Amino acid sequence: MISPELRQRFETLRQDIVTSGTSNTFATDKAEVRLIKDQPSETRVRGFDVIQYEPESIGGTGMGPTPTDYFIASIGFCENVIFVRKASLAGLSVDSLETTVTGSWDRRGLFEIDNVAPYFTGITVETKVSTRDPVERVIQVARETHRRCPVHATLARATDLTFKLVVNGQSVQI
Repeated sequence: MISPELRQRFETLRQDIVTSGTSNTFATDKAEVRLIKDQPSETRVRGFDVIQYEPESIGGTGMGPTPTDYFIASIGFCENVIFVRKASLAGLSVDSLETTVTGSWDRRGLFEIDNVAPYFTGITVETKVSTRDPVERVIQVARETHRRCPVHATLARATDLTFKLVVNGQSVQI
Protein backbone atom coordinates (compact mmCIF):
# COMPACT_ATOMS: atom_id res chain seq x y z
CA MET A 1 0.00 0.00 0.00
CA ILE A 2 2.99 2.35 0.43
CA SER A 3 5.30 2.76 -2.53
CA PRO A 4 9.05 2.54 -1.86
CA GLU A 5 9.65 5.94 -3.52
CA LEU A 6 7.58 7.66 -0.86
CA ARG A 7 10.21 7.20 1.84
CA GLN A 8 12.89 8.98 -0.19
CA ARG A 9 10.48 11.78 -1.05
CA PHE A 10 9.67 12.35 2.65
CA GLU A 11 13.32 12.19 3.67
CA THR A 12 14.21 14.77 1.00
CA LEU A 13 11.34 17.04 2.06
CA ARG A 14 12.36 16.80 5.71
CA GLN A 15 15.97 17.61 4.86
CA ASP A 16 14.89 20.60 2.76
CA ILE A 17 12.88 21.95 5.70
CA VAL A 18 15.80 21.41 8.11
CA THR A 19 18.27 23.20 5.86
CA SER A 20 15.94 26.14 5.19
CA GLY A 21 15.93 27.10 8.88
CA THR A 22 12.78 29.04 9.70
CA SER A 23 12.39 30.61 6.29
CA ASN A 24 9.68 29.15 4.11
CA THR A 25 8.47 26.61 6.68
CA PHE A 26 4.96 27.92 7.35
CA ALA A 27 1.99 26.52 5.43
CA THR A 28 -1.20 28.49 4.98
CA ASP A 29 -4.48 26.91 3.99
CA LYS A 30 -7.19 29.18 2.66
CA ALA A 31 -10.77 28.64 1.55
CA GLU A 32 -13.02 31.42 0.31
CA VAL A 33 -16.55 30.17 0.80
CA ARG A 34 -19.52 31.59 -1.09
CA LEU A 35 -23.19 31.05 -0.28
CA ILE A 36 -25.05 29.52 -3.23
CA LYS A 37 -28.64 29.88 -1.98
CA ASP A 38 -30.33 29.27 1.37
CA GLN A 39 -27.84 26.93 3.08
CA PRO A 40 -25.45 25.36 0.52
CA SER A 41 -22.07 27.02 0.05
CA GLU A 42 -19.20 26.36 -2.30
CA THR A 43 -15.49 26.95 -2.23
CA ARG A 44 -12.47 26.45 -4.39
CA VAL A 45 -9.51 25.14 -2.42
CA ARG A 46 -6.19 24.72 -4.24
CA GLY A 47 -8.13 24.40 -7.48
CA PHE A 48 -10.68 21.89 -6.21
CA ASP A 49 -14.38 22.67 -5.95
CA VAL A 50 -16.09 21.68 -2.71
CA ILE A 51 -19.79 22.12 -1.96
CA GLN A 52 -21.51 21.64 1.37
CA TYR A 53 -25.18 20.97 1.98
CA GLU A 54 -27.47 20.49 4.92
CA PRO A 55 -29.75 17.50 5.55
CA GLU A 56 -33.38 17.63 4.49
CA SER A 57 -34.37 17.34 8.16
CA ILE A 58 -33.25 20.95 8.71
CA GLY A 59 -34.41 22.48 5.46
CA GLY A 60 -31.50 21.48 3.25
CA THR A 61 -31.37 19.39 0.13
CA GLY A 62 -29.33 16.51 1.57
CA MET A 63 -27.29 16.41 -1.66
CA GLY A 64 -23.91 16.17 0.02
CA PRO A 65 -21.79 16.44 3.17
CA THR A 66 -22.39 19.07 5.84
CA PRO A 67 -19.66 21.28 7.31
CA THR A 68 -19.42 18.98 10.33
CA ASP A 69 -19.12 15.96 8.00
CA TYR A 70 -16.14 17.61 6.30
CA PHE A 71 -14.70 18.53 9.69
CA ILE A 72 -14.84 14.94 10.97
CA ALA A 73 -13.58 13.56 7.64
CA SER A 74 -10.62 15.95 7.67
CA ILE A 75 -9.44 14.40 10.93
CA GLY A 76 -9.41 10.94 9.35
CA PHE A 77 -7.79 12.20 6.15
CA CYS A 78 -5.00 13.93 8.07
CA GLU A 79 -4.42 10.96 10.39
CA ASN A 80 -4.08 8.62 7.38
CA VAL A 81 -1.70 10.96 5.53
CA ILE A 82 0.59 11.38 8.53
CA PHE A 83 0.40 7.66 9.41
CA VAL A 84 1.56 6.79 5.88
CA ARG A 85 4.42 9.30 6.09
CA LYS A 86 5.57 7.97 9.45
CA ALA A 87 5.14 4.33 8.36
CA SER A 88 7.10 5.01 5.18
CA LEU A 89 9.98 6.63 7.07
CA ALA A 90 9.96 3.80 9.65
CA GLY A 91 9.89 1.09 6.97
CA LEU A 92 6.62 -0.25 8.39
CA SER A 93 4.61 -2.46 6.03
CA VAL A 94 0.96 -1.48 5.67
CA ASP A 95 -1.39 -3.94 3.97
CA SER A 96 -4.45 -1.86 4.83
CA LEU A 97 -5.20 1.33 6.75
CA GLU A 98 -8.64 2.56 7.75
CA THR A 99 -9.50 5.36 10.14
CA THR A 100 -12.99 5.89 11.54
CA VAL A 101 -13.70 9.23 13.21
CA THR A 102 -16.79 9.77 15.36
CA GLY A 103 -17.73 13.02 17.04
CA SER A 104 -20.75 14.12 19.05
CA TRP A 105 -22.19 17.56 19.59
CA ASP A 106 -25.49 18.93 20.83
CA ARG A 107 -27.64 20.56 18.15
CA ARG A 108 -29.44 22.63 20.79
CA GLY A 109 -26.40 24.88 20.66
CA LEU A 110 -27.29 25.96 17.12
CA PHE A 111 -30.42 27.64 18.45
CA GLU A 112 -29.19 28.78 21.88
CA ILE A 113 -31.47 26.35 23.68
CA ASP A 114 -30.72 25.68 27.37
CA ASN A 115 -27.39 27.57 27.15
CA VAL A 116 -25.86 24.64 25.28
CA ALA A 117 -22.74 25.40 23.22
CA PRO A 118 -22.49 23.98 19.66
CA TYR A 119 -19.10 22.29 19.90
CA PHE A 120 -17.97 18.69 19.70
CA THR A 121 -17.83 17.34 23.23
CA GLY A 122 -15.60 14.47 22.23
CA ILE A 123 -14.06 12.89 19.17
CA THR A 124 -12.94 9.28 18.83
CA VAL A 125 -10.41 8.27 16.20
CA GLU A 126 -10.07 4.54 15.55
CA THR A 127 -7.28 3.44 13.25
CA LYS A 128 -7.23 -0.10 11.89
CA VAL A 129 -3.97 -1.37 10.43
CA SER A 130 -3.05 -4.66 8.83
CA THR A 131 0.68 -5.34 8.72
CA ARG A 132 3.30 -8.06 8.69
CA ASP A 133 5.42 -6.15 11.21
CA PRO A 134 5.43 -6.29 15.03
CA VAL A 135 2.60 -4.51 16.85
CA GLU A 136 5.13 -2.40 18.81
CA ARG A 137 6.27 -0.74 15.58
CA VAL A 138 2.68 0.11 14.64
CA ILE A 139 2.09 1.60 18.09
CA GLN A 140 5.19 3.79 17.69
CA VAL A 141 4.02 5.03 14.28
CA ALA A 142 0.53 5.70 15.70
CA ARG A 143 2.01 7.74 18.57
CA GLU A 144 4.13 9.76 16.17
CA THR A 145 1.10 10.26 13.93
CA HIS A 146 -0.95 11.78 16.74
CA ARG A 147 1.93 14.08 17.71
CA ARG A 148 2.57 15.27 14.14
CA CYS A 149 -0.89 15.49 12.56
CA PRO A 150 -1.74 19.24 12.36
CA VAL A 151 -5.48 18.60 12.63
CA HIS A 152 -4.96 16.38 15.69
CA ALA A 153 -2.58 18.87 17.29
CA THR A 154 -5.07 21.70 16.85
CA LEU A 155 -8.04 19.74 18.15
CA ALA A 156 -6.13 18.24 21.08
CA ARG A 157 -5.89 21.76 22.45
CA ALA A 158 -9.65 22.26 22.10
CA THR A 159 -11.55 19.06 22.91
CA ASP A 160 -11.30 15.57 24.35
CA LEU A 161 -9.76 13.25 21.76
CA THR A 162 -9.84 9.48 22.20
CA PHE A 163 -7.69 7.22 20.06
CA LYS A 164 -8.09 3.54 19.43
CA LEU A 165 -5.65 1.39 17.51
CA VAL A 166 -6.52 -1.97 15.98
CA VAL A 167 -3.63 -3.96 14.48
CA ASN A 168 -4.44 -7.06 12.46
CA GLY A 169 -7.90 -7.14 14.00
CA GLN A 170 -6.75 -6.86 17.65
CA SER A 171 -7.20 -3.76 19.83
CA VAL A 172 -3.93 -2.56 21.29
CA GLN A 173 -3.05 0.15 23.82
CA ILE A 174 -1.28 3.22 22.53
